[in-house]
Amino acid sequence: MKNITPIPAAQIHHPQELLPMAQTTHAVSADTTTGISQAYFLEHWQQILPRYIGHGRPSTDTMNHYVSYIQQFFDWCQTMDTQPLSITDFEMRGFLEWLYHQGYKDDTIAVKLVSIRRLYLAAQRLGLIAENPCQDIYVPNATPDELIRFFTPDQLYEICQFYEEDENLFRRYRNIAIVYLMGVEGMRNVEIHRMNREDINTELNSIFVHGKGHDRRIFPCPETMDFLQKYLDQYPPQPKKDGPFTPMFLSDSHKNLWGRLSRNGIRFIMNQALVETGFKRPGLSCHVFRHSAGTNLYAATKDLRLVQDTLGHRDPKTTARYAHLQDRLAKRRTSSIVPRPTDTKDS
Repeated sequence: MKNITPIPAAQIHHPQELLPMAQTTHAVSADTTTGISQAYFLEHWQQILPRYIGHGRPSTDTMNHYVSYIQQFFDWCQTMDTQPLSITDFEMRGFLEWLYHQGYKDDTIAVKLVSIRRLYLAAQRLGLIAENPCQDIYVPNATPDELIRFFTPDQLYEICQFYEEDENLFRRYRNIAIVYLMGVEGMRNVEIHRMNREDINTELNSIFVHGKGHDRRIFPCPETMDFLQKYLDQYPPQPKKDGPFTPMFLSDSHKNLWGRLSRNGIRFIMNQALVETGFKRPGLSCHVFRHSAGTNLYAATKDLRLVQDTLGHRDPKTTARYAHLQDRLAKRRTSSIVPRPTDTKDS
C-alpha cells in the first residue's frame, strides 16, 4: 500500500473529475453507478472520504485526524500483507489486538475505529464492499448485543462527531445537547420536546423535567450543561413563545422557524445521525438513547438507586433490568454446564 501524505484543505472537496478518472482505472471491482473501482478508491481515498464526513465539508483538523488514523491502519494492512477492502472481521480483531499491544488506551482506540469505520462506510456506499468489516468491532467490554438496544459511550461519541461537523452552530450545539440529555442524562423524547428555558436553574445547574407520568428535577453533569450553554449562545433573539414559556429546543425548518421542536423533529434529527453513522436498525427509536444512559451508568457505578433517580423510575423493578443486563453481559453462567468428558479416576 502506497503512503499518501495529507492533502491541503483547499483540495479536500473534489469536483466531478473523480468519476471520469475512475472510469479509466483498471478495476478490481467497480460500482456500475459511479464507475469507481477498488483500486481507484484505495489510491484516492483521501479525496473521496471527505464527501462522507461532516456533511461533505469536514474541517482541516478533522480530515488530518482521519488521514492519520486510516494511514496507520493501511500501514498495518501492508505489514500483514492484507488487502484493506478484502479484510475480514477476524483480521479486524487482530488489528484491535495490535493497537492494545502498542499501548493505546480504550478512548484512543475508539476514536481510531470511528475513522476506519467511516472509510468502510464510504466504500460500502460506493458498492465496493457488501458489509462494513468494522461494524461490530468495538473496544472490549463495550460490544453491544444486536438484540440489546443501547449505544456504548464510543458509539455516542461517533454520533456526536457527526453533528460536530455541521457548520451551522445553532444546529450543531442543539443536536449535541439533545444527544447528551438523552444518552447521558436519560431524558425521554417527550421531555426534550416539553423543555423550556425557564426550566433551567443556572445557580444549581439543574433542570426541571416535565416527565411522562410525573415531574422531577435532574442535576446534569458539567459536560451536558456546557453543551446546553453553547446552544443557548446561538439561540435566536426572537423565538416563538409557547404561552408564557420559552421553548428550549427550537426548529430551524421554514414551516416552523424558531418554534418548539416537535417530537417528530427530534426523531428526524436523531435518525439522521444513526443513518450516517451506520447505527440505524429496523425498530430502533429515540428511546435507545435513554436505555443507553441507564445501561452505561449502571455499568460505570453499579448503583441501581442512582440509575433510578437519574431516569426518574418510580418502580425499582424497572431499573433492575439494567443490572440484569450487565450481569448477563459480564457473567456467562452457562459455562459451568458445557459438555465435557467425565473425569476418570485410577482404580
